[in-house]
Amino acid sequence: MNKKAFLVDTTKCSGCRACQVACKQWNNLPAESTTFFGGPEYTNPAELSAITFNHVKFFPVDLSKPEKPVWTIMHKKCYHCENANCQNACPENAIRRLDGWTVIDHSRCIGCGACTEACVYNVPHVLEDDMSEYGTEQPLVSGKAYKCHACTVNTRDIPACASVCPTNALTYGNREDLVKKAKARLDKVKPEYPHASIYGLKEFDGLGVITILKNSPDKFGLPVNPKPISAEKIMTIHAMYAFLNHFTLGLPSLKRTAYRISKNLVG
Repeated sequence: MNKKAFLVDTTKCSGCRACQVACKQWNNLPAESTTFFGGPEYTNPAELSAITFNHVKFFPVDLSKPEKPVWTIMHKKCYHCENANCQNACPENAIRRLDGWTVIDHSRCIGCGACTEACVYNVPHVLEDDMSEYGTEQPLVSGKAYKCHACTVNTRDIPACASVCPTNALTYGNREDLVKKAKARLDKVKPEYPHASIYGLKEFDGLGVITILKNSPDKFGLPVNPKPISAEKIMTIHAMYAFLNHFTLGLPSLKRTAYRISKNLVG
């Protein structure tokens, strides 16, 4: 089976947020409580959260050429790393690979925040709010970590976000084909954006979201040459947690405490 992926082309993104809205609707996610200008420029809400799996981020307009200002906008969600820090850090093995995507098994998640701390992209978040006010159909549970699951929940042939993009800035398909498409597109946009680059080809052994950037990754807040977490440190934390877990009586609150103690002891 060919591995699937997303391709984000920032040279085509208009910032319409159709992807953001479609994700909310398909996954029955509540709206954020935010201000009119939630983040920099027209970004709203400010960042990804436990109830926002897709995010459109605006960056300051490049006015170096007043006659042709450059808008910089990027679609962001979980990058679905092949070798994911969040998966490696989870003490309960609640994060796994499903059809090539990094997904959270909420029946195992204890809300310890290990995934949040380990992710260099600041993607997974533990839900702290009480969701009862949103009604009985609300699928989210307080005290669990959430993020994009590439529509592996309420499955569909094309993930909701990619199905609605009006400019084809966000597409979905076989990863090998999308990588070839990204490289060809990069050559095409280089004359207009000389510092354009592709992100996701090799990071963490390859990401499930390939992004064509108008500039270098650091200009988009993306880490350059991100490093995996220390396997030795994680093994030590998990060994300590496994011991303390015997005294938690299976209670999530005590499990979270056991994880925090384990992490602090290892340092």
